[in-house]
Amino acid sequence: MGETERGPLSPTKIKGIADYERTFGGYKRHTLVPGAAAAVTLRYAMDVFFQNGGTTAYILRAVVSSATTGARGPVEASSPGKWSENVRVVFADSSDVANNPGGFRIFVVYQAPGAATASIVERWDRLSVNPADENYAPDVLARSLYVRWSAGTPVAKPAVDAGVAGASPNDQAILGVAGAALINGAGGALDHPLKDDGTNEGTLGTLLALLDEVTDASLLVVPARLGEADSTVEQRSSAAIAYAEGRPKQDLFCIADMPRHATAATPTLATSQTVTSLGNITPKSNFGAAYFPWVEVSDPVGAGRDPTVMMGPNSAVAGLYARIDQRRGVWKAPAGLEAALLGVRRIEFKLLDAHQDELNPLGVNALRVQPAGGNLVWGARTLQPASEWRYIPVRRTAIFLRTSIYNGIQWAVFEPNDEPLWSQLRLTIGGFMEQLFRQGAFAGRTTREAFFVKCDAETTPEIDQIAGIVNVWVGFAPLRPAEFVVVRLSQIVNQKA
Repeated sequence: MGETERGPLSPTKIKGIADYERTFGGYKRHTLVPGAAAAVTLRYAMDVFFQNGGTTAYILRAVVSSATTGARGPVEASSPGKWSENVRVVFADSSDVANNPGGFRIFVVYQAPGAATASIVERWDRLSVNPADENYAPDVLARSLYVRWSAGTPVAKPAVDAGVAGASPNDQAILGVAGAALINGAGGALDHPLKDDGTNEGTLGTLLALLDEVTDASLLVVPARLGEADSTVEQRSSAAIAYAEGRPKQDLFCIADMPRHATAATPTLATSQTVTSLGNITPKSNFGAAYFPWVEVSDPVGAGRDPTVMMGPNSAVAGLYARIDQRRGVWKAPAGLEAALLGVRRIEFKLLDAHQDELNPLGVNALRVQPAGGNLVWGARTLQPASEWRYIPVRRTAIFLRTSIYNGIQWAVFEPNDEPLWSQLRLTIGGFMEQLFRQGAFAGRTTREAFFVKCDAETTPEIDQIAGIVNVWVGFAPLRPAEFVVVRLSQIVNQKA
């Protein structure tokens, strides 16, 4: 979740960088200052997410609820926001105007964030007002990245702009059309407020509530903005963790950034400041994990010969989670020598064992540089390190089991609530658990030691049967990571041959 150049306001599923760019734009977004641009943290976050093994993500654009969509005549922007006022729409005759006088053409002109001039980005030709035509204007514009035919607007050929009449207007004439800009677009030019700023635009928490409709995600990532103040990062991470913990189905695990502490002169001072920051992040939940330090990645649109940017690590770590899940399963800790962070040029602070000894017991997972593996994640604890849910894979395995079993037994709804149903539930869930046991998901040498499934008259007494409730108890023996390897050495001396 974060600010973007453009894009829909509801959570949108993407399966790669191309999907993101097509829907949400690039590395910059428009501001209130004409010609100026602000960095889009989410675009950098998507780079490292997919580089590290991420495959699918939902993007929630952070924009105020009062955002409006710019329009000109029958055409409006593809999504709300101030960005739309940088779009111009030029109406012209169809290229086959001699044979099709009722057809028309639309040129879309866009001035990208920070660009000095505008350019023609789309050309839609031989548009028709006939719903039976394959070039019916509303249907064709639904494929545009920038504009749509305004809903509810009658479909008729718009008046041709001056200077572009005829079959072959030149590009210079198209770019020179006056009064072609979309107007009345608003929103998205400012950072979304974390707290209620008095304008009734809500908070980060109310924005996150839009994710309630997403039921097939497992991780929540709210990247810290580039250059964001430490105190603001604390607020951002707190809101994200609180949302994950408060989800009714408890089906999300939050990966949070710790503040950067860029002014710290040494790793020791940065570690001390991180400990202080942790006290400002609430709640301390086992549905979340925090990572430190920040990481340096390449900046494709930066200035200079080899530009880079420093960003929070949570997006790269989320991609790593996905990679480990695919290779080993959610029960494997996303840490260790196989947990290399790809696309990361440098970790900002070089933490040592002494620093980790200070952070690890508090639930802050360190990023370390190790000779055998490079830039690695070297911690796997939740933000409740003193609880039985102290380890990330234990909590995530429980989330996985709860979600999978819940979705897998929907067939039981409206079935007679008696022993035949209970027996079938035990069989179905038991088979699923045994399959996971054979994949190495649980501790224990036998299935009896590894898990149990109970569904009978004891778990579902008569009062629950009357209420239409069937209860299933599932227990499992979790695998816990070996955080420390202890080697004892002794030397035998003065032995006689």
